Amino acid sequence: MLVKMAMEFVGITGTLIICLSILPQVIKVYKTKSARDLSITYLSGLMTGLILLVIYSFYVGNKIFIFGNVLSLLSVLLLIVLRRKYHRNGLLRLRHQSILTGKESSLCHKPQLYQK
Repeated sequence: MLVKMAMEFVGITGTLIICLSILPQVIKVYKTKSARDLSITYLSGLMTGLILLVIYSFYVGNKIFIFGNVLSLLSVLLLIVLRRKYHRNGLLRLRHQSILTGKESSLCHKPQLYQK
């Protein structure tokens, strides 16, 4: 009985850590209105894995596992929505900043010919 309670606590703690770990990124994207550095490949892979985990969670029937995976899935979905909404903002902000400073950014960089 004690081992089962300890394992439930470990499961709850792990679930909370995983669910809360994405929140700083969501907050940063929302505050800066820029998602330029977010990889859609990573987010898509994470979303796919979480969908599979949610399906498995329902199969196993563990309520903590179901809750944690659904919450994580919703967090990643929110991050994908924010990325779609703000991705262009980051590119425009970078271009505007390069115009103001007079320096071209790597996105606007034209290849230089090598000169001896």
